[in-house]
Amino acid sequence: MATYDLSALTNAFVGGAEVFGKEVLDWDIRELGIQVRTNVNTPQAMAKFEADGAPQPYRSQDDFNGMTVTDRVLTAYQSKYDQELDPEDFRNEYLATLPEMPFEQFSVSQAGKQFLDSLYSDTLWLGVRNGAGTDAADICDGWGTIIAAEIVATNLTNVIATNAISAANAVTEIEKVTNGTSAKMKKKGGIVYVSYTVFQYYRTHYRATYGYNFNPTQEGYYMIDGTKFRLQPCAFMGTSGRVVVTYAGNLIFGTDLDRLSMYPTQHLNLLRNRILFPAGCQIRDLDVLYVNDQA
Repeated sequence: MATYDLSALTNAFVGGAEVFGKEVLDWDIRELGIQVRTNVNTPQAMAKFEADGAPQPYRSQDDFNGMTVTDRVLTAYQSKYDQELDPEDFRNEYLATLPEMPFEQFSVSQAGKQFLDSLYSDTLWLGVRNGAGTDAADICDGWGTIIAAEIVATNLTNVIATNAISAANAVTEIEKVTNGTSAKMKKKGGIVYVSYTVFQYYRTHYRATYGYNFNPTQEGYYMIDGTKFRLQPCAFMGTSGRVVVTYAGNLIFGTDLDRLSMYPTQHLNLLRNRILFPAGCQIRDLDVLYVNDQA
């Protein structure tokens, strides 16, 4: 039987009391340039084809070249949240009457919002897959975890040395990373993923250095001066000092339906509900991923 912490709830019901849910983050990862795949029912190999060899001066003999194929695998792991609701526990309390929606509906809706909020805050960046775990961070490896592991394994070689980023050097240090990308990426442009902590450092240093604010374009993007690189703060990165530069769509999130699956079951006067949502993170191509050496 589930228990509720009602210690902070006033015992006497007060008519017309406002009921609102805990603040949560919006599930907006597509807007950040993340590719969301909604058909990951089994592991998906993301195959990369690369023609071997190079063009050469003409000669009559044949010089056939082959092709190299590599892949990275995207796996979505099932995650769940179980809740049990007994309306009698809230009789004569604030939640006894809700003008907006029934108590059960409100509770299930709030649980769903907090489910996604936990994935956003605890899984997408620093998650470490542990099938026997009990926290959101155990559901799957996050992008920050994958990057750190690939650096250790020497599979990710586009690692650019920077100092620890602060309000006194953020513009300089972030531009070290964008300046260290390939000429192709400089021409095409990309996204520079940073935490809101680093983003605020950048704005502070920019203002102190140039005497005016670092403001978005008409489209709402923060573009690094003189480049095609978009500086994108991400709440899921927490307070990380990592700078990640890549193309839009190179960071992948996999699921099966792109929405929570709800399984409410009535048992006597109780409502039992299980929420399911497969989740997996992967990076499609390490060759077009540039990072600094700060975690």
